[in-house]
Parts: sequence; structure tokens; C-alpha cells
Amino acid sequence: MQSRIQKVKKILKAEKAGAVLVMNSEGSGQPGTEYLSGFSGSSSVMLVSDKKRILISDGRYTEQAQKEAKGFGVIILKANQSLSEILKQLATKFRLKKILIDGSATSYSAVEKIRKALPSLVVENADGFLKEIRRVKGAQEIALLTKAAKIACRAFLKFLPEVKAGASEKFLAERLDAICKNEGAEKMAFETIVASGGRGALPHARPSDKKLRKGELVVIDWGVKYKGFVSDATRTVAVGKISPRLQKIYEAVRKAQEAGCKKARAGVPARALDSTCRKILRKHSLEKYFTHATGHGIGMEIHELPVISAKNEHQLEVGEVITCEPGVYIKGLGGVRIEDSLVITKNGNINLTGGISKKLFIVDPA
Repeated sequence: MQSRIQKVKKILKAEKAGAVLVMNSEGSGQPGTEYLSGFSGSSSVMLVSDKKRILISDGRYTEQAQKEAKGFGVIILKANQSLSEILKQLATKFRLKKILIDGSATSYSAVEKIRKALPSLVVENADGFLKEIRRVKGAQEIALLTKAAKIACRAFLKFLPEVKAGASEKFLAERLDAICKNEGAEKMAFETIVASGGRGALPHARPSDKKLRKGELVVIDWGVKYKGFVSDATRTVAVGKISPRLQKIYEAVRKAQEAGCKKARAGVPARALDSTCRKILRKHSLEKYFTHATGHGIGMEIHELPVISAKNEHQLEVGEVITCEPGVYIKGLGGVRIEDSLVITKNGNINLTGGISKKLFIVDPA
């Protein structure tokens, strides 16, 4: 945690601010508090200055906060206390004149309440800093991401024999979720996607009652959460024999995805991965059917920095963990997406989901 706090202190120095305020409201899923303090409760407020670290929560988490937030002064709100009251006391005690919030993770109404309660305090937006400080992962984070990926890969290989004609998308999504949890996942990282036939042309299709048919492709996108960190992978499988056209589309996407993975290493611009994948799809007259960015960072959330897109000049850094997931989506025909999660290294990358072959799986062949 100390190295993470140091990242915050650098921001404070650069912005000439007295403290950073991180607000995790009930149900927000915002992981900034847990990342910086270790506290995993569902509701908290954290104040970090150059010398002081304070965590504020409520009576549900008295023992948990004291146990998890090591190095933090813990304040438990009483029934008759307001957050504004506590913040006013802390601002006075620590002589704060300017604090930073991440506007992308803090509600407008929360900021307005602070400004109303402390009119002399400058509340400034350091937009996106909570994701920026998580962009490069440390060894412990990579170990947890690796574990999450291994759980997901084991589960998928056990699940694959259940993918058969006649099974519904919803049933298969539920089965994959159940197997993931049996393999050690705390929960799914996002709603599992199982999209068959023409529905595969919807990149983020929700599982439906549609039943799989022979000759279709099925896009399966899943991820698990393990000790606060996620995995993300996609494979596309064939139900029995598929048409030559679908076979060619699959092979084009596979080649594009493998080229993108090969390109990923420290120093390479994010846009270069995107262009590498698109160039191969262009050769097969399929680029116009690739309608989203090539990838994104993963960590405590399923979408983190950096974004792997044509517009992003950011040069990949050692310790970033990204996805590479080109896809082709043709209305009325179906879709193909292949996705792996990669840890960026100096000379290449480590494929966390490489334990699952990218050769086309043909299920229910009889």
C-alpha cells in the first residue's frame, strides 16, 4: 500500500493540494478506497494528505475497517453525525485549503455538499487520477490477475463439453458462471456473454432464451473476480460444421488477434496494436465490421487504462495489463471475437489467458 500512497503524494505535490478525497458511495463499485487502503467495505470516504491518512465509514464496518485499513486513522460515523461535519473538522485540523477529487468517480451532488459545508475550501477536479494510479500494476497485483485468469481458463475448459445444439444462451451462461465459482472465483467480473448465430453480431449481447443450432458460431466472453482483481477472455466456438465463409472470418480474426498479441510490448504505442489488427482484417475485406477498440486495461475493474484504440498515442509500459480483442460483426450472419489478457514486459508480454487454444473449437460435431 505504501507504494500506492506514494503515487497519491506525487499528485498532491504536482497539483499543490493539501489532500486527496476519495468517495466510495454505497453500491458504486468504485475501487479507489480498497486500492489505497485495503478496506473492502461498500461505503467509505478516504482523505489522504502528505502526512495523514483517514478512512471514514459507518457502524457496519467498525472492526473490518480497523483490520483492513492498516496505517489509517479510522473514523466511524455516529448516527447523529454527517459526513460534512467530519470533513469540516478534518479540514480545520489539517489546515486544508485545497483538496483534489476525481470527477470521473465522484458525484456532482457530493462535491456540491462539500463546497456548501466548507465554502473556504477549494475542491479541484483531478479527473481520472484514480484509474491513472492503477494503470501500472505491481507484482502482487499481477499475481492476483494471473490467479483470476487461471480460474477462468480452467472453468472454460470444463464448461466446453456442455456447449451443444439445443442449449440456450442463458443456460450456458449460468453454467459457465457456476463452474467459475466452483473453481474459486468470488464472483463474475461482468455479465457473461453467450451470443450465438446472428446474435453474435452484437458485441455486448446479453444471453437470451435462443437455443444454439448446428452450423452456428457462438461468442463466449467471460471473466471472474478473485481477491478484488479480474480476468477477461473471449473465445468463439463452432457448433458442428460451419460454412466456408464463417471459417474464413474466424481465421482472419484469429490471425489479426495473434498479430496484435505479438506486437504488444513496452514502448509500442497503443494505436499500433489497433492498427496491426485492423491491417490484417483489411486484407480480408473485414475491417469495416470491426466496430470497437482493440482492447483496454484490466485490474480491479474490467475497463481500466490504457485504452487500446486508434486514437491513443500512449506508449505501453512494463506492468500494464491489457486485452487484445479484435472482432468481426456482420448483421444477420454472426460474429467472431477472440480476446486475451496480456501483461506488458520489456521485450514482449505474458499471455494470462493463453492456456486456452485459439484454434477453432468445434463442439457437438456429430
